[in-house]
Amino acid sequence: MNQGMRSSSSSRSFWQSLLYITSLTIPAVAAPLKVSDLRVDFHPSATKASPKSTFSWKISSDERGKRQTGYEIIAASSAERLTQEKADLWKSGKVNHSQRNMIKWAGKDPGIKKTIHWKVRVWDENKEAGAWSEPATFETGLHNKLPKAARVSTFESSSESLNALYNESVGVLEDRLTKFTEGEEGALGNGAQVQRSARALLFNFDATPHLLEWIHLMDKYRVADVLYPAAMGTDVPRSHSTANSDAGISVTHPLWWMSGNNLVAKERWADFEKYLIARYEADKLYKGLQWGSGYELEGTPSRFTELAYFGLVTRFARELSRPAEQPLNVFRFQDYAARIKNSFGEQFVGEDGVMKIPSQSAGLLALRSAILSPEQQKPVITALVEDITKNGPKVGLEGANFLLPVLTLTNHHDLAVKTLINLTPQQMNAFAGNGTSEWLISMLGGIDAQLAGFASIRIAPRIPSDDSLTWVKTSYDSISGKISCHWEKQGDGLKAVIEVPAGCLAQIYLPKKKGQSVTEGGKSLKEASSVDLMSENDTTVAIAAQSGRYEFLIK
Repeated sequence: MNQGMRSSSSSRSFWQSLLYITSLTIPAVAAPLKVSDLRVDFHPSATKASPKSTFSWKISSDERGKRQTGYEIIAASSAERLTQEKADLWKSGKVNHSQRNMIKWAGKDPGIKKTIHWKVRVWDENKEAGAWSEPATFETGLHNKLPKAARVSTFESSSESLNALYNESVGVLEDRLTKFTEGEEGALGNGAQVQRSARALLFNFDATPHLLEWIHLMDKYRVADVLYPAAMGTDVPRSHSTANSDAGISVTHPLWWMSGNNLVAKERWADFEKYLIARYEADKLYKGLQWGSGYELEGTPSRFTELAYFGLVTRFARELSRPAEQPLNVFRFQDYAARIKNSFGEQFVGEDGVMKIPSQSAGLLALRSAILSPEQQKPVITALVEDITKNGPKVGLEGANFLLPVLTLTNHHDLAVKTLINLTPQQMNAFAGNGTSEWLISMLGGIDAQLAGFASIRIAPRIPSDDSLTWVKTSYDSISGKISCHWEKQGDGLKAVIEVPAGCLAQIYLPKKKGQSVTEGGKSLKEASSVDLMSENDTTVAIAAQSGRYEFLIK
């Protein structure tokens, strides 16, 4: 990620670019939008809906620049009544809005144990209404039966070892999800295990209902109104590790970010506050005092780990304060974070800037938890890179979870790729089933959200500068629709085929060299439709794009 890249004199901000390209005229002959994948509470077959439920759908089109500008929902007590004239439970009328996720029920109370029929149609940017969706049904007042979690991603590359690692990682996750779906409460793992794999689960499977159910079970077995259990379905004593307890907050974060579900943050905010205040009361001087039974990460003392995780969960809570509509709490958690950072530096960073705990996992946790000052980060990164380059990855499950994103986000992406390609079978066990498959999609493939729920998308593939990889092809069927990125090196140039789903806007960042030009579909960016140049320099080109399929060539 080249977030600090220099803008050219002709560059413009992302939002300025989007304002420009969305103002372009769309031909009047454009086909109307199609509506599909109707859901209640993110559930494809909900049986526990209520007047508090929320509704969502996806839109699609084969054309560029298509977006929703209005919608209409009708709901009825029978299939025969599901018409605009006869619908007896909900007639929204036309609502002029682009929203198609987290829409609250606004009809009559349907009662319990009722089968409700509903459908949707939408209007596009030309104010043209599309056809009604296929009808969908849900039931009220019963317990949701978890559906089988469908696959929502693909990944292939020129490296057979990476392909094998991806498939093995997805297989591990699928096995856990299947057992959990079938009723084995502890199958997804304890808090620490689910923290490590939550984003990977969401990037690879339609797992939002499953993680929501997992959080519900964590609440059910919560200890002393604050601490979360080490395992599901058992009476767990107060003494247990912070990594499990933190999951009550840390798993909520990717759920919100990936699904756009603000309610999960709003409804749990009181618990977040109670938990973090209890952490503070137990360690007012931020010394890393033992929380529960303490937690040692791969040879590090518990004080180190406790303080690092306190910093990490504080960062998650600070970011969740926005969807929870608790803006003033940002200041409280910023104060927590500053005090944790100061205390950590005094205890665990030497005068020479080198960490007193020399293990790779310790350095990775400190960097990922954002508890080092910028001045402290540099020597820690240098020592870590030297150690991994010389000795390979010497990490367990948690260190493996942090290693790849830390190397990529500190501009050592080539080392991350080389490390992963050259894993031994024993080392591979630490990486499979963690966040590795998510890193392959979001870093190598470059697919991630710019705004929660993928309302806006960031596509920024991290492409190795050497020949360790020559191509990557990946896709992710997000809550907002299917996103794909296929990049391929062509000599000194690059070809990138990218798909942005209908109704979404994207920031696209691609590498380029001095003197190279960028075209889309054989045309300059100025001539191509639905795209606009944001900025470019000698290393990167940044492009704003509406929905559609694009073929960029850099040479």
